[in-house]
Amino acid sequence: MHPGTRARRPIAAVAFRPPRALGVIVGGGFVAWALVGAGITARIAAGAQVEFKTFLAWVLAASLVLLAGAFASWTYGLATLSYIVERDSLVIRWGFRRVVIPIETILRMVPGRTLDEAHVSGLNWWGCHVGSADVKRIGYTLFYSTHSSPDELLYIHTTQESYALTIIDQAAFAEEVQARAALGSVSDHVQRSAATGIAAFPFWRDRVAIAALALSVASCLALVGYIFARYPDLPEVVQLSFPALGGVVRVGDKSELLRVAYLGAGLLVVNSVLGVVVHARERAAGLWLLASTGMVQLVLLAAAIVAFERV
Repeated sequence: MHPGTRARRPIAAVAFRPPRALGVIVGGGFVAWALVGAGITARIAAGAQVEFKTFLAWVLAASLVLLAGAFASWTYGLATLSYIVERDSLVIRWGFRRVVIPIETILRMVPGRTLDEAHVSGLNWWGCHVGSADVKRIGYTLFYSTHSSPDELLYIHTTQESYALTIIDQAAFAEEVQARAALGSVSDHVQRSAATGIAAFPFWRDRVAIAALALSVASCLALVGYIFARYPDLPEVVQLSFPALGGVVRVGDKSELLRVAYLGAGLLVVNSVLGVVVHARERAAGLWLLASTGMVQLVLLAAAIVAFERV
């Protein structure tokens, strides 16, 4: 008898999925609530007269849409949450993010029932606990969990970070990790957190770009808010001056002044989307698009102030 010369069959990856139904239902409920609130608010604002209260209604509707988008992203992350034990690493999948933990860096695994319950700072609702906490005897810990009791938690303590996962069959999980640790590492892996899809856009990690977008949004709100606040006091028919055309004065309906607000809002939406996309390929060009939007808003605001004062 001679030993076989064929290579061993590679160990297949094993995925452990925590209970996610409760968290997804609650998160989906928040999304539905925000969208319904946005729809009702937008419908009221669309049928109301142009005044500052109508502007506030539009701002509330837009804020609810953004809130719904945020909860939709978090709920998607929760629905896709899984822990995949691969040949050399443990991979935590959370939506568009993957956390890679080399098996060789895992020092110990501690059942949650042996530790005091910790308060998670971050996303924290029924069936969803994603964030961080200072756990006694473990230290700073990142939570990717859906646990309903500490008994469902398993703490993974590594050479760099500690993680809290919801593992129902903790014995099977520990057996898979230990089996791969006993085989040794085939290739070098670095403990890291990587984003995919839209979350991988460098815009989210560029504070200057985020600040430029925030200033553009603030400038647009100031522009539209000013026009909506002053609009009710205008007469129905106003004189519109055109200095660039030799001082031509035309009589028109005051609703024509609303075009300035619509122009500012439209530029904000278009330039913001283009700025984020272009920023992924050319940072300087993306920053210019985001910053120039705010400059244009300020120019339009100045023009609106002059126009209203002349009227």
